[in-house]
Amino acid sequence: MTYFLVMGSLALSVLFTLGWALSRLLRWVASGLSLGSGKGSARSRRSSGRGSRTAAKTAKSNTGNKASAKSAAKAGATAKAKPAGEPWRITRRLAEWRSSTALALVAAFTYLVARLAEHGMSYRPPHTLPSGFGTLLFGLGWLSAGLILLALLHRLAVWRCR
Repeated sequence: MTYFLVMGSLALSVLFTLGWALSRLLRWVASGLSLGSGKGSARSRRSSGRGSRTAAKTAKSNTGNKASAKSAAKAGATAKAKPAGEPWRITRRLAEWRSSTALALVAAFTYLVARLAEHGMSYRPPHTLPSGFGTLLFGLGWLSAGLILLALLHRLAVWRCR
């Protein structure tokens, strides 16, 4: 009875987590496909307009002083690469995806409960572990590690977008 209770709750938790992750992934992919035509081109038009205005202002200020222009060009050539101005689209999308931390916590908690159940079942002398339990635990551990990595990437993307 305990086996069915533990394995049933574990299977239900895993199926719920995988279903949630799949639905969020499908929403993310669907929103990425619909954004390609409208907003991206407007952003590039706005940023190119700003860039041409600032380039015109700097060209006017540099024409009067040729010595400072030469020194600025030398300094620009010797300096390291400029930091990226705007984050990539995938970084912005990952920063908007707020459920990655919750998914990682659910998967990690489910994995820890399953590990605890394995530990408890291994100390009952007359009973042995079911054959598929080790494989389930292995897969759940990798899923939990992947979701934790995704949550860390989410936090990094949020930091990059700010």
